[in-house]
Amino acid sequence: MADPAWALQVALRARLVSGLPCPVHDGVPDNSPFPYVTFDSAISDAADFLASRKDQRFLYLSVWSQYQGQKEVHEIMAKIDALLHNQPLVLTTGHVIGMQVTRKQTSREPDGMTYQGAVTLRVLTQH
Repeated sequence: MADPAWALQVALRARLVSGLPCPVHDGVPDNSPFPYVTFDSAISDAADFLASRKDQRFLYLSVWSQYQGQKEVHEIMAKIDALLHNQPLVLTTGHVIGMQVTRKQTSREPDGMTYQGAVTLRVLTQH
């Protein structure tokens, strides 16, 4: 069975789009209005060298907002958590064994107007 990395991103995006009040982008179109969520990066490694085709994956999502203060970023990250943490997810290739939001962080960008929320998602897949 093929690596489920792309199928995982497609399923995650579909879940997020269905439940978030803002767009979700892999590549952000020019002049996109705030807020929005982006897929930033992913890391995959063998979860168990003895097990057949199990991978531990870390996906990094960002929330971007120009709302005054961090309120909007926190609200969107809370919705991401509710949509993904310990929730089942069906893939077209492979299987999700478990999924947890392991970290959430906020920061102000150097422009002083934009806030970023960073969400780390740990997903155990099998293919």
